[in-house]
Amino acid sequence: MQPVDTPQQVRSWYGLPGEIVIEHDYWHLVKVASLPLPHPPLVNLFIRRGLPAEERRRLSYWHEFGHLQTLPIAVLHAAWLLSFRSWRRLPWRRRLWRLGAMFLAHEAVWELASEGYVVGKTGRDYRQIYRQHPNRWLALFWTGMSGLALVASWFAARAAPGESATHTKHTTGEA
Repeated sequence: MQPVDTPQQVRSWYGLPGEIVIEHDYWHLVKVASLPLPHPPLVNLFIRRGLPAEERRRLSYWHEFGHLQTLPIAVLHAAWLLSFRSWRRLPWRRRLWRLGAMFLAHEAVWELASEGYVVGKTGRDYRQIYRQHPNRWLALFWTGMSGLALVASWFAARAAPGESATHTKHTTGEA
């Protein structure tokens, strides 16, 4: 791996080109083709805290590359959330809440997938690094993001008040 503060040209497993830049150990930029993928750097900021600089940059790099590698998972999850049409018939305030839950669920799933990519890519090193440099945020990340992904996905996908999921599918003509 080259120094991480210079743009790294990468290619995903499905052929999509990308670019990764990790600056100042935490700030990062990921581009798919020439389109930036906006997401907050909170994961790297918190769960890499206390790690030696080289390990922090290496894990941050794999995490950002994980966003590119797991983009299909993120797209499928977002499409699944948007496929539930009951949210479109809600009053605007409830619709905003539902859309907010969809956004949170989507972000949580994508962050989990990306960090899961880091675990898969680094193997035993991941555990060893965090055993040598304990970080309370790591356990909070895995449990909190998992809970957020599940609860927000459930909230976003549930039927609108007063109708069942099967009723929604029958009245909208979906199979």
